[in-house]
Amino acid sequence: MTNLDAVVRYPAGITPHGEYHLLNGQIPSMHFHAHDGSVDFRMLGGLAAPYSDPKQPAVLVKSLKGLIAPWQFVEQKGATQHGVTTVANLFDPCEVTAECELLGDDRKALRELVRAWIASNEHMKTGELSFITPELGRWWAPVRWYKSPPNSILLALLRNQPFTQVWRADNAFWQSYDQTDSFGFVYDSDVDDFSYVATDLGEGWDVNYTGTGGGFIYADGDLARWQDDPEDPILTGGRTADCRRVDFETDTDNQVVQCILGSFPEWSYPDNAYNFLWGRMKTTGTPGAWGIRLIFGIGYVRLSSFVDGVEYVIRDRGLIIPPLPGDKWTLACGFPGNPNLYKVYRNNIEVLSAIEPTGANIGAEYRGAGFGMHAGAAILTQATPATIRRWNVADNNIGAQSGFIKLTNIGDQPMWPRYTCFGPGTFRFANGPGSNDFVQFGPLLPNQVMQVRTDQEMRPVVDMTSVAPTPQEMTLFQRALNDFINFATAGNVPPLLQQIKSQFGIVPPQGHPYSLLSGGFSNPIPPKSPGKPAETQYIPVSISGGTADSMIVAAGTPLRRYPL
Repeated sequence: MTNLDAVVRYPAGITPHGEYHLLNGQIPSMHFHAHDGSVDFRMLGGLAAPYSDPKQPAVLVKSLKGLIAPWQFVEQKGATQHGVTTVANLFDPCEVTAECELLGDDRKALRELVRAWIASNEHMKTGELSFITPELGRWWAPVRWYKSPPNSILLALLRNQPFTQVWRADNAFWQSYDQTDSFGFVYDSDVDDFSYVATDLGEGWDVNYTGTGGGFIYADGDLARWQDDPEDPILTGGRTADCRRVDFETDTDNQVVQCILGSFPEWSYPDNAYNFLWGRMKTTGTPGAWGIRLIFGIGYVRLSSFVDGVEYVIRDRGLIIPPLPGDKWTLACGFPGNPNLYKVYRNNIEVLSAIEPTGANIGAEYRGAGFGMHAGAAILTQATPATIRRWNVADNNIGAQSGFIKLTNIGDQPMWPRYTCFGPGTFRFANGPGSNDFVQFGPLLPNQVMQVRTDQEMRPVVDMTSVAPTPQEMTLFQRALNDFINFATAGNVPPLLQQIKSQFGIVPPQGHPYSLLSGGFSNPIPPKSPGKPAETQYIPVSISGGTADSMIVAAGTPLRRYPL
């Protein structure tokens, strides 16, 4: 990724005149980015000439054509048929021609600008040509230099250089940002959305306070909040509330505990505020003395085991982006086949994984759950932890759930979704919005990640696995063959042996990924109606044999014929 501070821009800076046009939005913005992203040419709009500083080198667009790709009809005609029957139409590449004028304050500046322009355009590598309007947002296409300019280049004599630039967009269409959604298991054996008013959260929670500071946790009818006690003179010492759900326990040792934040945690010195999730809490005794606690706050996350009030840190790590309003934090304690495996997710993305080898807090008496807050000790006043909008918990068992993927096509072309499947589990997708036909994919093993593509012009399945299957998931013969090949080649497996490994099921264990796909896709997400707002489409999906790791991430790329 290119460092934005290191990008060279032509022209640089912005003038009051350019700022007016940029904010007014009457003139679209046009940019060309070099093939490696290192140069940004501002060619139309408030950041471009003639509204820029005249002493800055610039590329001025005088005319533009070819933004809409040509197309051809696929037709058939019977021997006695009047006219023809149109079967389909196929778009050719988009050929964009820009009549430009390269401007420099002097001949040296012009020579540098022309060199940068020519170097930024490549034949085999694609740059990016983009347009921005207030109505449609940003649309772009990867383009390559298609034809040599017919202009005479007389840099030694001129301070401006005409230049006819011809690009080709191989994909024919202009694209915008991907539309995305995800589907994962819902863990709601017990839920609290704090839609009541109560001090100390009411009768549904056991709350234990520790620390020298003051304050308490309460429900305000919408959120669980922290309140510093105005009658307590000590408001700088820090205070912690550990909350255990009353009369609840999971059926098994494997649990999933989640919460959704309603605000930011407050920063202070020397101690910040942070929030907890508690799993495998002892159902009797003092809340917080026994169990698995996840801390997340400004700067770090930490997973700990508590035994009779003593903390044993399992793992911690830094956190670059602090917790945000709307974040969903998940603590998974134990997985089928591995009860000592713990994972932490932020918005369904794994941020921490660890194994606690001692097996502490496992058994029928450690199946409670809860959450907590810590008001940070500070010099002037305690730091307030984030509010909690929702808390829920359930068993982390292999199961099946169904739901919907929601995607909106803002383009004028059909949109073909891509489904990234995170194992374990067997995944089913409807053949488009409103369809009763389903396509099945799987089963995937734990740690496997594969993408299913609905566009028949693309490879239907791509193996994206970054974590190899565990040895227990291979047969004895497969492991022996794998050991032999690695020994014989010192780990440098040549292509032929790599094919042999695949044939014997080592990459992946289930065989070729295509063999996991049953059925085909034929119904894309329809384009936006020209006279109506874009409509959100609902695609039924399901996962069976999954755990907290199982998830579907859907993405679709909107396409348009014309970017403005």
